[in-house]
Amino acid sequence: MVTSELILDGRPLLEHCERSAKQTFDVVSPIGWTSPDYQTAFVERLLLRQPAVLPSGRREVLVCPECADLGCGCISADVSSDGEYFVWNEIGYENNYAPEMLSIFPMGRFVIPKAELLHQLRGCIPDLQ
Repeated sequence: MVTSELILDGRPLLEHCERSAKQTFDVVSPIGWTSPDYQTAFVERLLLRQPAVLPSGRREVLVCPECADLGCGCISADVSSDGEYFVWNEIGYENNYAPEMLSIFPMGRFVIPKAELLHQLRGCIPDLQ
């Protein structure tokens, strides 16, 4: 399986999360190995073009490496945008059937220039608008 990890502040997002939570997680980016339709839907949600699918309203960022099912657990973020930047805040671990199990990591937020995020995503999904 070939995945495309999002790099934030020079490191993969998973590394930031594991350092902050002081534990490992068996999750990956869904980009690069899931179906093209899944990848498109994932990116549309991440870019706030489509509604979130998690009951919490948060956006999944890293998912189960075997099936991408959110019921297996995922790393998610509260994502917002002012047009020029995306803000990923309250990054944590959750699933789609027990919202009360959301565990927020003790880490700050990421402010990502829109152009930078689009550049990273287009490296894997060239047709992305």
